[in-house]
Amino acid sequence: MPSPTPAPPVTSRGKPVEAPDRDGDRIAGLFDRAAATYDRVGIDLLPTAGRLLVAHARVAEGEHVLDAGCGTGASLFPAARAVGPRGSVTGIDLAPAMVERVRQQSAEHRLPWLRTYVADVEDPHRAALHAPAGGFDVVTAGMLVSFLRRPDRAFRRFRSVLRPGGRLALSWWGPEAPGWGRVVEATRPFGPGTREEIETAVPGQSPPLTPELVRRLADEAGFASVELYEERLEATFRDTDHWWTWTWSTAARAFWESVPPDRLPAARAAAESALAALRAPDGTLPYVLTANFAVCRR
Repeated sequence: MPSPTPAPPVTSRGKPVEAPDRDGDRIAGLFDRAAATYDRVGIDLLPTAGRLLVAHARVAEGEHVLDAGCGTGASLFPAARAVGPRGSVTGIDLAPAMVERVRQQSAEHRLPWLRTYVADVEDPHRAALHAPAGGFDVVTAGMLVSFLRRPDRAFRRFRSVLRPGGRLALSWWGPEAPGWGRVVEATRPFGPGTREEIETAVPGQSPPLTPELVRRLADEAGFASVELYEERLEATFRDTDHWWTWTWSTAARAFWESVPPDRLPAARAAAESALAALRAPDGTLPYVLTANFAVCRR
């Protein structure tokens, strides 16, 4: 399988465009470039996290759900199946290529109660946060909040479109298994190195969420209660090539795109050297990380 290489931002028609100035457009471009392989390389982490998010939110038949940052539908489709034709699900995402994949799958699975829009949850002039009468029953935000410039504003906006007693359910990635941090350390010298440099130069690399921060954001936004959950997710990479293909299919490709092209082979070699210590006896790479969930009740 050919290895991915950095590419200039492209439109949904494949034509190069000038680098966008807005952080939101940079993130949209990142996920547009990842859309072709996103969730398509044999690693089920995001779909599993999406199903767990819907389960923790207790999405029920007949409810009306907004899925913010829907991506290719990790939580959107489980929510649509849970609400059934008596309910509705609205998905919004910044990346047109992601939304197009959802629309294709929705048509294939015949889910007319599912609708999607290209929209920015942080831009009130572009977002499709038009709630049904009485408000949404649930807002889901799977692995989204870490990408937001002003999560405090997003929490308030989500609360404003929920009905009284409605739920905001969100998720974020927690720690990886011991040892995987050495891959980050091995490759850090090849791209932006300090936290400040990463946050400035690479979209989608915000400081990590914590349960304490989520509680504070929910409290400041006026939510009445917060329930926290933690799940252990596992995956297995066949070999380092599989890991390399997977990391380019995720938001982690932002780091690799920040590496100068002439240094990319050396950066990959450094990563593979660090991965060697993590191999199982059969040559595979077991991967374990934590997924965190919060359900905030209005």
